[in-house]
Amino acid sequence: MVTQALKCERHGETTRLTCVDCEKPICPKCMVRTEVGLKCEADAVPAGPAIVDGRPSKFPILIGIVGVVVLAAVAFLLLGSSEDPEEEVAALPPVGTWTEAPGLASIRGTATAVVLADGTVLAAGGGVGAIALEAAEIFDPEAEAWRQVAPLAEARRGHQAVLLDDGRVLVAGGLASGVPLASAEIYDPAADSWSPVASMSVPRLGHSLTLLSDGRVLAAGGSALESDEAAGGGQTIRTVATSEIFDPSAGTWSGAAEMGTPRFEHTATLLGDGRVFMVGGLGPTEGAEQDLPLRSTEFYDPAADAFVSSSDLAEGRANHAAALLNDNAVIVSGGTSGESGDISVASAEVFDNRAATWSTVGAMGTPRTGHTATALEDGRVLVAGGETMRRGSRRSLTSAEVFEFDLGASGQWRSGGDMVCPRSEQAAVLLGDGSVLVIAGDAAFPGQAPMAQSCVGRYQP
Repeated sequence: MVTQALKCERHGETTRLTCVDCEKPICPKCMVRTEVGLKCEADAVPAGPAIVDGRPSKFPILIGIVGVVVLAAVAFLLLGSSEDPEEEVAALPPVGTWTEAPGLASIRGTATAVVLADGTVLAAGGGVGAIALEAAEIFDPEAEAWRQVAPLAEARRGHQAVLLDDGRVLVAGGLASGVPLASAEIYDPAADSWSPVASMSVPRLGHSLTLLSDGRVLAAGGSALESDEAAGGGQTIRTVATSEIFDPSAGTWSGAAEMGTPRFEHTATLLGDGRVFMVGGLGPTEGAEQDLPLRSTEFYDPAADAFVSSSDLAEGRANHAAALLNDNAVIVSGGTSGESGDISVASAEVFDNRAATWSTVGAMGTPRTGHTATALEDGRVLVAGGETMRRGSRRSLTSAEVFEFDLGASGQWRSGGDMVCPRSEQAAVLLGDGSVLVIAGDAAFPGQAPMAQSCVGRYQP
């Protein structure tokens, strides 16, 4: 059950946080982290010495005795609960290191990145503000250098891309000139060329694109134009539940089953059993006039061409990040939530595919949305960048965090250090040597329009 939203008494912001002492609502602006949990500023300040008259009193002596007893009890609990009496209780140091990699030749936000069969990385499309770009570049991890390659046949940003089994790359959908795209094209690294293929049945933005176990590709959800006539200006966008499948050998799309719920900015994760797990996103909510973050989830079964509903999230979320922890578990983190869907959250949940249940795990240190989540070779997950958003005010992040997981346990987040530049809606890929390459993105700050980036960072676990 989602905790009821409260109002911070000091700042008036919607919050789900309360002081562990007085239980008053607090928000990230006024909360104070203590060893026993989050407190309001009043309860977090140690009490000063009592003001008394000049007569001798036994009260200070009693206070001193009680203090000694309490300190002894706390020391016993801290040391007695650990097999190692020298175990650190302070904040753990960051894990891994960031280095600056050569930047892209073209500044861009929301580019896609795909690791090619030879280990190089293709970054394609993106945009500067409302201007979509067709530029494409390839990064050589060994030479630490980018080279420009053939441009896309059609400029686009906000699109999706996947590596096909034959080594080519499919990109589909996105946005250009303010209009969602239905078009798709394929990049052939051997020929360094892009070739248009059949278009999807509807334009899609904020959709998912997933390579299935049999080599086909599932496109699902997103937003389309309300009507073709609307494309002339003042168009309205609607979230869709439709899905379709691309056959690389034929270069064509065919209709597939509809999701149980229309979804925009959801996540889609291919599981070890071949099903695709759809989580959250923006969609219709009973009693609401606008799309809000969803708690619902569902599976797509390619063998049956059917979507089947699954367990709800504890908290609705959209534009979050998901990563496969192993064949049987998926972690989702952050995203936008709240009654109006305009507040970033730090919470995280793990889905156990064997039990079909969600478990709330430790929250990230920073609320974030529009971030990336990359599964590392050792089973940990790197979350990088994104932005913290409160009621339309956005601030992009440089920080990263690493989740250490053990199925059945709560897991923990550790600082992953800071990237070379703040960014959200960036691309991130796992390289052959186990490092992570984070590419471009937008930098957004309160009162400013998002700025496209060209910076690239490389994380060594």
